[in-house]
Amino acid sequence: MKAASEAQRRMILVGAIIGCGIVTAAVPAFAANFSARETSRGLHVDRAGGAMGKLSSNGWFRRPGEPMFVYREGGKTVAGVWVGSSDAAMVRSGTTESSPLIGRIVPAWKDGKLWLTIEPAGGAAVQTTVFQRASGGGALDRHTSTWEALQGSYRATLQAGGKDAGWLSVDVSAEGGARFSGDLPASIPPALAAAAAASIEDEVNYIYGNVIDRPMLNQ
Repeated sequence: MKAASEAQRRMILVGAIIGCGIVTAAVPAFAANFSARETSRGLHVDRAGGAMGKLSSNGWFRRPGEPMFVYREGGKTVAGVWVGSSDAAMVRSGTTESSPLIGRIVPAWKDGKLWLTIEPAGGAAVQTTVFQRASGGGALDRHTSTWEALQGSYRATLQAGGKDAGWLSVDVSAEGGARFSGDLPASIPPALAAAAAASIEDEVNYIYGNVIDRPMLNQ
């Protein structure tokens, strides 16, 4: 098995860092069909209708071809997530590389600002805009240099076929647990939505790791 890339190592550390002190507070009260919260044991997903899921690490020691993350519902593993050297995440409905494809999450950056392409298998690709601060005055940006400047609510519009198709939001704060919310198209299944949230959280942690005034993590 190839050695893990820097991006893969960062994603493995996401849960540990968030559980220690980088957290995300409640998002603005918009109508949502997807929400999730980060815990030290993984990303807990709440969906409309009461269904719950969990995206978590597949362990430190994996055999070649096994996914980096697994998505579970009702205690059963229903999807695996593989992360490549380009930061793209491949989501499959099982834990082998031959399992049917659910979709991909492909991150990209514009002047240090993250945007995602969510590619559900058999459906139209959905792109986010950059994640703009809800109160105005900036975006989720790799050039952010202080912890104070990083904190805040960020929201991106989802677009498909040149039309608005929903939204996805994250709010970075020093209190609460990691939370995400969104109004997502029906073509994006829960495991793929969870992988998108994990990509955003990975970005928050990357920025946090480079601020000049990073606070001491709570143990």
